Amino acid sequence: MLGRPVFIAICAAFAMLSVGEAAETPADGLKPEWFTRDDYASRPQISPDGTHLAWVRGNEVVILDLADETEKTMSGGVINLEGVDWINNDYLAVYVKSKEQEQNTYVRVMDYSPMVVTRDAKYVRPLLARGGDKIEAADLMPIIRFVDGPEPYVITFGGKTTYLTEVRTGKWKVGPVLLDGSLHFFDSKGRERMSADAPDGKVSYGAESMIFRYRAEPGGKVQTLKLPKQDKVYYVNCDYSEFENALYWSEFDYSKGVGSIYKYDFASSQKTLFRTVANKDLDIVFDRLGRVIGITTVTDRVHTEWIDPYRLKITAGVQKAFPQATVTVVDVSQDEKDVVLMVSAPDAPDSYYYYDAEAKDLSQVEVNYPELEGQPLAEMSYVTYKARDGLDIPAYVTRRKDTPANAPLIVLPHGGPAARDVYGFGYEAQYLASRGYVVLQPQYRGSAGFGDAFQRAGNKNLDKMTTDLEDGVRYLKAQGMIDSAKVCVVGWSWGGYLAQASLAFMPDTYACGVSGAGISDLAQQLEAANDFWWGGYGIEYWREVIGQPLMDAKTIHATSPINHVEAIKAPLLLIHGEADPIISYRQSERMRDAMTKAGKAVTYLPVKFMPHSPRNAEQRLMILKAMDAFIASAFSGKPAATAN
Repeated sequence: MLGRPVFIAICAAFAMLSVGEAAETPADGLKPEWFTRDDYASRPQISPDGTHLAWVRGNEVVILDLADETEKTMSGGVINLEGVDWINNDYLAVYVKSKEQEQNTYVRVMDYSPMVVTRDAKYVRPLLARGGDKIEAADLMPIIRFVDGPEPYVITFGGKTTYLTEVRTGKWKVGPVLLDGSLHFFDSKGRERMSADAPDGKVSYGAESMIFRYRAEPGGKVQTLKLPKQDKVYYVNCDYSEFENALYWSEFDYSKGVGSIYKYDFASSQKTLFRTVANKDLDIVFDRLGRVIGITTVTDRVHTEWIDPYRLKITAGVQKAFPQATVTVVDVSQDEKDVVLMVSAPDAPDSYYYYDAEAKDLSQVEVNYPELEGQPLAEMSYVTYKARDGLDIPAYVTRRKDTPANAPLIVLPHGGPAARDVYGFGYEAQYLASRGYVVLQPQYRGSAGFGDAFQRAGNKNLDKMTTDLEDGVRYLKAQGMIDSAKVCVVGWSWGGYLAQASLAFMPDTYACGVSGAGISDLAQQLEAANDFWWGGYGIEYWREVIGQPLMDAKTIHATSPINHVEAIKAPLLLIHGEADPIISYRQSERMRDAMTKAGKAVTYLPVKFMPHSPRNAEQRLMILKAMDAFIASAFSGKPAATAN
């Protein structure tokens, strides 16, 4: 059976479909481990011929025969499974991860060979073991793509050399040398058609210039296209369309706040404007044949404008059934008669559905948080409020329907700062809401996704970032939604800095603060900023946001929480991974020491082996429980724990 079948006719029935009411389970019956679990299911993938679905459920590979609805499974045993890809109709690549990978950001996914598994769920061999079953260090190379044929093979590369390894046997040979560049694009026949490079390597806003090398015809002469540096313009992303034999790229003019997508036809050498959008965060969606089928943008949530009428019809029908959810096309069969979709909402986390175009049936395949299915989770609303200087601040408010007026508030600023929150399920916000709290996620100035001017408004204005958070508290108080005597600020990374800064510079607003992997000393972070972790522009990025060490020294000192611990009144919980390569755990240790010396209430929770953020369910659960207990203690007025 297809999980929990709902078999919905996708035509007229969509308009009549109603989603069941949530179960009447009390909020305190929701266990924290239900929220912090690892993904229960990977995204189901459909075989090219549309006859089978495959995914990882728990720690086993599941292969579903769609004709007779029978499942075959293969356990991962001691190996942790992560996801699957169909190589062709007969073989799957099953991706794995290890405890080391979960605990250490230095270890990459490609450092563990995927497994080759048949459509009958039979293990074949390690994919990257060339010439046998034993994996050598030299075998572990990045995968470019799979190529189908009488003997399907995988293309990997090391340096500028490609290697072609047969999926079934492991026989291999050296392939063609790669074009110069850092990104490489191959066609379905295994031929490199284009490479891309950003000479300046900038990552904080985009590339200032780009170079493409391409072959208009397979095996033809290598030609070059240069996208020059333009005033107030940077390049965001690019891709190759095999169907059109063309390059697509997007660029953003931050003086106008306009994003543009261009097409460059390799055969004619003609450049044309494909689409203009008042948004930087836009991307092109291709199908498996390399046809442009949609454009994705991000506003309050992720939106896909479908150019393909077939996908538009299907997603519109599903959207009617789940009006508050985001509907995403996960995979489509080669003949496009079978579709896998993901339906996700803040109060209904990821569910996967299979749509049969011939039968016009929609069936639920799997859910990602099975224990939360049908539970009374919180709704998420998008609001804007005025900062004290008149700037409009976007924000998300998460609260359960049964949360009374004047409830305690958790302010949950995101990291970055050039990042953002998006409408959807978030385990922290949902768990905190289940505890009876209102959760505010302010998209403070400096956040990405709300225009370039808004993002740059945060640079060297860290004090205003902090007041943006406090203005959100004032906004909700004016709505009668919160108890302003019970407000806690909780953040991670840059959000951790904002949590510390909020306690230091708005001491009368907050009853407590939680800082995960936060910065306490901005000057020290500027000294430690590592170019490697920021694509060659780490130091430049931090100096744009924080300030120049000499020129802006006074401002940097004034906005560093460690220099103002005497002003802090509320208890502070510091959490930091001892393997954090981005922000040293010494930042939290020094803040703990400074607060202890000043006689302030502080608790420090170091986490062994954890990098910049929790990597597994065990770490997430431990941290969530610690936060929960700390916040409850602070709101109850009990004495806070001292530094450990």
